[in-house]
Amino acid sequence: MILSKALGAIPLFSGLTEEQLEYVAKYLKRRSYAERDVIVRRGTPGDALFILTSGKAKCVYLDSEDETIIAIYRPGDFFGEFSVLDGEERSADVVALEPTEVLALPAEDFHACLHAVPGIAVELLKQLAGRLRRATSWIRSLSSQDVYGRIASQLLHLSKTHGVDVENGAGRRIELRLTQNDMASLVGASRESVNKAMGYFKQKGFIAVDTTYHITVYDHDALVKRAA
Repeated sequence: MILSKALGAIPLFSGLTEEQLEYVAKYLKRRSYAERDVIVRRGTPGDALFILTSGKAKCVYLDSEDETIIAIYRPGDFFGEFSVLDGEERSADVVALEPTEVLALPAEDFHACLHAVPGIAVELLKQLAGRLRRATSWIRSLSSQDVYGRIASQLLHLSKTHGVDVENGAGRRIELRLTQNDMASLVGASRESVNKAMGYFKQKGFIAVDTTYHITVYDHDALVKRAA
């Protein structure tokens, strides 16, 4: 009963009835991970869908020593759905950024839930459509924006999805530890280019970066103009 109530707060299941939530809950398994633990490893079978309930994780593609950050997950987000749906191997790694807990829904049970509770499939399609829209927008950014524009776009997205208001609403602090290497991985640029762009944004007062690598966005409108 406690788990089914918690499920109701997760977007993927928020439209389900109490009976349907209890049906799904019986299949879920809790798993806990420490910071830097690999939750999903690229190239392995897609044996489960994961719903993040606490902590944060990043979806990354590792190529030799290079890392590309594809997405950063927060509580309520799900991942691993592609492999569960098409039966192919995992296409990327998912790594815990801090102590993290997930609910795992085994692939066979996931398919049973889709058949028994069609509302899950409808919500899944809505969220996948949203992800596809964001991916399409990001592809446009990569092809048409310089590094400054791509960083501005990412800062706006991160402040919206991972930000909290600070100083009476004068800014939004991104609740993620983001080094310049992380930003370079997010925007597909060299660390040197990111360093130059971030320095410019700080000089202009658009953002501030503290000693723990947390970024606060102070001039939202200026970043919007730079990302246009």
